[in-house]
Amino acid sequence: MQFRGGRIILALDALLFGGFGALYWVIPESMAGKVGITVANTGGLIDLQGLYGGLELGLACFLAFCAASAARTRLGLVAGSCALSGIALSRLVAIAHFGLPDSSVATLVGMDLLGAVLNVVFALRYRSK
Repeated sequence: MQFRGGRIILALDALLFGGFGALYWVIPESMAGKVGITVANTGGLIDLQGLYGGLELGLACFLAFCAASAARTRLGLVAGSCALSGIALSRLVAIAHFGLPDSSVATLVGMDLLGAVLNVVFALRYRSK
């Protein structure tokens, strides 16, 4: 019997990445402002929407695609873990260098680490057909 928890984790990953990506498409300056990023010109706004909005939406689509099939579940879990681990590691290195600016950044790091760990745990428990 296949373990379904991995597909649920992937669906949650897709939902969260998709939600944040959509928000960065619709209200990019407001989203960036929540973590202290200011946009100086139109080029910066386009880059913000492309990287934070587009990349997250693209990743959400891939993770949802993986969640839709038991055969792709482990691949999606590994991808989700790599993405979230990379984000968390980058934030932790920056915090070590610059210090923790406020609790919102700590919350984001915690969410990234939790997601990465859940993806790894379920990837290790998941058995491919």
